[in-house]
Amino acid sequence: MKAMDAKHPQADEPEQHSTACKPFQLFVVVPAYNEESSIAAVISGLRSIADTIGGLGGSLHILLVNDGSKDRTVAEAEKAGVDGLVSHRINQGLGAAVRTGINEAIARGADIVVKFDADLQHDPTDIPALISPILEDRADLVYGHRHNRIAYRMPLIRRLGNKFFNALMGFLTKQEVTDGQPGIIALGAAYLSKFHIPGNYNYSQQILLDAYFNGMRFTQVDVSFRPRTTGQSFISLRYPIIAISQILIILAMFAPMRIFGRFGLICTLIGGVLFIIQIAMYFLGITDKPVTNVNLVFGLVMLGMQSLSFGIIAELIRQQKRP
Repeated sequence: MKAMDAKHPQADEPEQHSTACKPFQLFVVVPAYNEESSIAAVISGLRSIADTIGGLGGSLHILLVNDGSKDRTVAEAEKAGVDGLVSHRINQGLGAAVRTGINEAIARGADIVVKFDADLQHDPTDIPALISPILEDRADLVYGHRHNRIAYRMPLIRRLGNKFFNALMGFLTKQEVTDGQPGIIALGAAYLSKFHIPGNYNYSQQILLDAYFNGMRFTQVDVSFRPRTTGQSFISLRYPIIAISQILIILAMFAPMRIFGRFGLICTLIGGVLFIIQIAMYFLGITDKPVTNVNLVFGLVMLGMQSLSFGIIAELIRQQKRP
């Protein structure tokens, strides 16, 4: 199957059934920062699907990542019977907490990892459907799609931000992304063996790009999404700037020439064309200077050459690091 194919193949039902019966270790990673009022209910809800997961051949493990909470999040989680706990001494950001949790799950022998929010916005009963494409060997990465079953109307700024990042992720991964910022995602063993996200903030875009550039198959599954009643969202006005900067880091790691090389060529080409046009206008007597917009032309050419040089150097480094 083509990497990152969002379509579901239908041809091999007998093989899908046998795949789902194989024993597997499912780790649900729950990052939390000051979620004392909701964490016990989250753990209890996740525990309620243990029998369903067992019926699929899996064993359920709930792993809390305490991202420097200053309240009773840890105490409430332990009281609720969480299976595992990892703590950051200080708050490092959601991306860092997700990375810590996934790496810890991998170290504990996870075959599938589900990232799940600690704010009660997601429904644990969606998890079996979320991991089904992985169990049936139809996908390596599954994102929850919230917009068909959302229980409230998102604020306009959030809706516009989602549309922008969905379009950006679709452009970068060459396939349709209907919800690129969900709080519930599932990662299969193939992707877990290659997993790496460098940034401490927007984990969802980083994981999607990381999976794409590692040749993983991607799909989305409808999930429920409830309004937040406790805690505070990590989304702020800084989000677009930080998110885009971390997306650029991923692109520099995996496809430097595709982005920076093309951008450099375009800038250099535009600067060169402007230079030729303005020189021609000077010789035709239309202008009294050889180059009217010196700063613009020089700036475009320099920006283009620097971007192209960066792309070439980054690509050489990437090629040297390949096995």
